[in-house]
Amino acid sequence: MDLEARPTSIHTEDPLAPRAPWSFLRAALSGGFGRWGWGLMLGWVLVVTGPALGWAGHLRRAAGWSALPTHWGEQLSARDIWELWQNGGIQHRLTNSPTVHLFGLGLIIVLWCGWRLQGEAAGTRATLGPWLLGALDTLLIGVLPLGLVAWGLDASLAYLGRLGITGLGWTAFIGRPLVWMAFIAALNIQWWLCRLGWTERLHAGWRRHLKDAFLALWSHPVQWGALALGGAAARAIPPFLVLLLAWRMGGGTSLRVWTFLLLQVLVTLLNGWIMGWLLRAAALYWRHDHTVRGACTVLEEAADEA
Repeated sequence: MDLEARPTSIHTEDPLAPRAPWSFLRAALSGGFGRWGWGLMLGWVLVVTGPALGWAGHLRRAAGWSALPTHWGEQLSARDIWELWQNGGIQHRLTNSPTVHLFGLGLIIVLWCGWRLQGEAAGTRATLGPWLLGALDTLLIGVLPLGLVAWGLDASLAYLGRLGITGLGWTAFIGRPLVWMAFIAALNIQWWLCRLGWTERLHAGWRRHLKDAFLALWSHPVQWGALALGGAAARAIPPFLVLLLAWRMGGGTSLRVWTFLLLQVLVTLLNGWIMGWLLRAAALYWRHDHTVRGACTVLEEAADEA
């Protein structure tokens, strides 16, 4: 053995060195326009624009005529909405409207295509069983700790907003919704890690699986938190800008309405791509983390036997 050779270990060898989530973002950029990626993006379009189109058509069928499908950009007061509901002849059950059906169909497509996309990136078989079991695991290990963090941040921002300082007030106004959006995003990340764990046989048992899934998220709270918050902001800002543009310009012509709808479709496709990017990054992180933990387990077993 060469005494001058640098010793190696599981922590210094590049293939088995522990890596944080951010290091997989570049590798996750590719692969977003396969069949599952397009399914995810088109499903998001159906979720976002389907209810709006369905509701507009429901108003037209229920009332015989409505200006709302043509003038989405108009500002309606609460009294206007009440008058439409009471005297416009649109008191029909919403369950008969395509709104609910289109939203439900789009949501199913988003969830299933996202799971298949993630399974493909992780090199595992994405089936219904791990999808459901991962959701149950998330209720056990994700809701309470993540909810406590979100509640603490929300309470802190609310306190700052009540100090009467303009800058802090705006920070609280913008930050509090983002905190709860990031909470939902972090719950999704925990679910992604839990369901990926179920795709492998649980040799060490269910408790070890829960521990590994929990540590996969909480070993890197800053990076996962930044991805959850940044992803929530990136998906919220473009639709808000389109809505602000429509509110400022108004929907006086059909051209404007269709322009706003096209912009909404484009930003929704972008949001679907961002979601797919995060799904692939989480899958690549889990695959590497699973490999490292497996190697550590083998070394521990070998040490115990020795």
